[in-house]
Amino acid sequence: MTTKAVERKLRSNIPDEWRASDDTRLEWLWNQRLIVVQSIYYRTDDIRDKLAATVVLGAAWQGNLASIELLLKRLEGGAVQDQVVVEEDSLLV
Repeated sequence: MTTKAVERKLRSNIPDEWRASDDTRLEWLWNQRLIVVQSIYYRTDDIRDKLAATVVLGAAWQGNLASIELLLKRLEGGAVQDQVVVEEDSLLV
């Protein structure tokens, strides 16, 4: 019995059609597997891709409900300024 290793190349950047804003980047990353987000974090040259990946990874790895809630607010309602979120409730930023 022979086994063949399947090697898939993971992405190093967010697709161009999802780079319109930071919110669209977050939305795309939120729907990816963590290994894809991690690959983008380590391999991208685009600082905005890296920042978006950092937000998603931080929320997922830390299991920090405040970070996850902040991310979901951005995904559900579009762009929200950080200051508005901070003033709105007791989220830790």
